[in-house]
Amino acid sequence: MGISDEKVVAVIMVGGPTKGTRFRPLSLNIPKPLFPLAGQPMVHHPISACKRIPNLAQIYLVGFYEEREFAMYVSSISTELRVPVRYLREDKPHGSAGGLYNFRDLIMEDNPVYIPTYFLHRGISFIEKNTQASHIFLLNCDVCCSFPLPEMLGNLLHNV
Repeated sequence: MGISDEKVVAVIMVGGPTKGTRFRPLSLNIPKPLFPLAGQPMVHHPISACKRIPNLAQIYLVGFYEEREFAMYVSSISTELRVPVRYLREDKPHGSAGGLYNFRDLIMEDNPVYIPTYFLHRGISFIEKNTQASHIFLLNCDVCCSFPLPEMLGNLLHNV
């Protein structure tokens, strides 16, 4: 399988209403990720950057806000960018690693990044790698930068 066939998934951590006190009072009536920044919701900037990644298959937004607060935005941005965007709501705030762990099966269901399967046979461990390796970009919603994501992926693939 060539590089051009590998799928890429982006996960954007959007947080939740239990934190973000430094952004108040701006975030009292609107979730911080949907607050306008340079004319677009804050989360729009990393989503737009992800759209430039070759073979982008899915964008997941992981957080603890109510789903209804993101429903219209997720629907419109998916249509606008023609990339599936899905909001995954945590049952309670788990933190970044907890949110990823909580949704790991869903995030990795299409083409997981080298899922190790251990077999014990005659006392030897073997690791079987998935033949369809993919890549996952993990971003925080409120980090603003130039997002050189295609270049980062190119460098990774060149050095592997």
